[in-house]
Amino acid sequence: MRTLSKLTLFAAATAAMHGAGFTDIHPAANPTNSTWTNGVSSDGLVSVGRSNIGGNARAFKIAGGTYTQLDNLSGGSGSWATAACSNGSLIVGTSIDFNGAYQAVSWTGTTATTLDNTASFLLSEATGISSTGTTIVGWGFSGTSFQEEAFYHLAGSINNFSVLFSGLASKAMGVSADGNTIVGSVGDNFSTPGAVSGFVYTIGGTSTLVDATVVPAFNVAGLSFTQLTAISGNGAIAIGYVSSSLSSGDEQAFRYNVSGATYAALGSLSVGGWSIARAINSDGSVIVGQSDNQAFKYQDGTLTPLGFLGTGDESDATGVSADGTVIVGYSRITSGGAFRHAFVYANQTMLDADEWLRSLNGPSSLLAMTTSLNSQPLEGAHHRPLMSYDNMGKQSQAWATGDFGTSSRQSDSHMTSGEIGVSQTYGDFVLGVAAGHASLNQDLLFGGNAHISGNYLLAEADTRLADKESIVSLVLVHGNYDADTTRGYVTGSGTDTSRGSTGLKTSSARLRLDGPAQKFISAVSATPFISYTATRTTADAYAETGGSFPASFGAQEHTAQEGRLGVTAKYVASPSTTLLFTAEWIHRFDDAGEGLTATSSTMGTLTATGIAPTADQARFGFDIDHKLSADTLLNFSVHAAGIGPSSDVSAALSIRRAF
Repeated sequence: MRTLSKLTLFAAATAAMHGAGFTDIHPAANPTNSTWTNGVSSDGLVSVGRSNIGGNARAFKIAGGTYTQLDNLSGGSGSWATAACSNGSLIVGTSIDFNGAYQAVSWTGTTATTLDNTASFLLSEATGISSTGTTIVGWGFSGTSFQEEAFYHLAGSINNFSVLFSGLASKAMGVSADGNTIVGSVGDNFSTPGAVSGFVYTIGGTSTLVDATVVPAFNVAGLSFTQLTAISGNGAIAIGYVSSSLSSGDEQAFRYNVSGATYAALGSLSVGGWSIARAINSDGSVIVGQSDNQAFKYQDGTLTPLGFLGTGDESDATGVSADGTVIVGYSRITSGGAFRHAFVYANQTMLDADEWLRSLNGPSSLLAMTTSLNSQPLEGAHHRPLMSYDNMGKQSQAWATGDFGTSSRQSDSHMTSGEIGVSQTYGDFVLGVAAGHASLNQDLLFGGNAHISGNYLLAEADTRLADKESIVSLVLVHGNYDADTTRGYVTGSGTDTSRGSTGLKTSSARLRLDGPAQKFISAVSATPFISYTATRTTADAYAETGGSFPASFGAQEHTAQEGRLGVTAKYVASPSTTLLFTAEWIHRFDDAGEGLTATSSTMGTLTATGIAPTADQARFGFDIDHKLSADTLLNFSVHAAGIGPSSDVSAALSIRRAF
């Protein structure tokens, strides 16, 4: 199901993705925008980043399946979030202020607070935060030296420690969990530098310069620019990359043992390729980044590609949880495409979360499918009042009907139903009851499918008004159904499915007024009609099994409401045959409803916004009533409809016997 896409920022699946997969967390309602995830909290439950929804860059967080935009500074025009503390309660990043200057900020809730409250810098950016949230690191551009200068923010104050680097430019990029060890890069400048080295700094202690050219392979390759990007939570392992310049395309990722001052190259995904290490977990066992335009995970000496979303050809891993099970980043969704979606990765697979939920949302939701199934008799043999059928001179009538409906444009579904019923006429009043069985088979996105079947009871009461032509009818239908679903969704390695079963109950009531008939010639007349139908459908809670991402779905309910306005033209072709032609306009009054909420042990609670039904739909039909004998009537009807909830094509066949 593409396209859920794109929960929504789907939500996030940041949420407890322990042991789960690569999840597209881009908001489904914004398909022509991009989102990038830059970091994740230590517990893996809150991911942060930026989007271009609304035109300008805007910081966001995703927690428990909910995408939340973070505020810009007052009067500001943009923002981006880069890191979060252990539980995601404090987020750091950058916001553009009312003067158009970048300012390092922190967010509590959604409110942005400037970190440089003493105006130490002309502009600044926050790049990392300790697990406890006490230490924030970044860099600012000095109005005195006119260079970038590393800082750490502690106890409410900015601390500039670039003095340790003898006036060189510096940027702090990462900090250990306890906030005491900071890593970054230092160089003569960051515009056209002649030299760049990494640094490891201990607050209140010393600073160590890191020159990865001591690694023979790097030295031989002439890779003299060293940058450190992050440090493990325990402060033992720093990561980064070396290159021949700041934009050379020959980057090589490495890990650095702080205490032993030893290096290890991580390699690349292709022979002679490039790689950049961007984030590391608490004990240094999992490193993530990008190599040859693809996100990677490095663990136990092995560099593993993580894949892409959709048909994308670019992805980047930018953050990892403390235990290494949750990885965040972004990916193109189509090859060479302009749009990128934030993702969460776990369980060795990339999952498109938008589509993960969208496969059971909108026209493919269990509520929508069951509503259509219960409405089929009303659109088939009961699309007209019982009183409109010839009573063949008798007071009682029995019937057997079969209905069929199929759709392929908005959904690929096939419905069948059959019923038997009886009616009794009392002067200008007709009462009928019927019992039937109905079933639906619908294909869902990405190889999924749904099968719904069950039994229904129908009751109809018609009365002819004083003009002896107009008919008021009330039809009630109640069905009990069982649904079996195989929900398909996209992962980085292809598609996967999870299965579930649940029970549904639905009740429909249609009130309709027909007539009076307008005669044109003796054999031709036209009858206008208007109707209102309400259908209440409920689905029981259920849990799926199988697949990489099974979920539990809570109970659901929705009331569909529609009105119809139409006309039926009647032509008496012969004493035994009557033809009817119907045209009607259908309008849905209900909205999208509550949407879809799922709980996954790996992803927490995820929500996809409901999709409103098509509001307006035209439908046209043809009936033939043919008497097989004086007391036996054969009826056949066929209808075609525009795109919407009603079946693209439906047909009904009934045999009626008067007695």
